[in-house]
Amino acid sequence: MAVNWSDLDESEQTALKRLNRGPYPELQADMAERLIAFGLAERRPRGVGINRDGRELVISTLLNHRQD
Repeated sequence: MAVNWSDLDESEQTALKRLNRGPYPELQADMAERLIAFGLAERRPRGVGINRDGRELVISTLLNHRQD
C-alpha cells in the first residue's frame, strides 16, 4: 500500500519528520504502531525507526515544498 503525504494527519507527518532526523524517544506507542502499519517505520533493537519508504516520503515532500 503506497501512502501519500496527504494520507497522513498533521501529527503523523510531524512524527515521521522527527524520525527522519534520528531517534525520537518521545514517540508515543500508538503513533509508532500507526506509522508501522502504514509501512513507513519499523521496529529496531533500539526502538521504532523510520524505514526506507518513510524516508523517501519525507524527503520527496520536503523537496517538492522547496521547489514551490
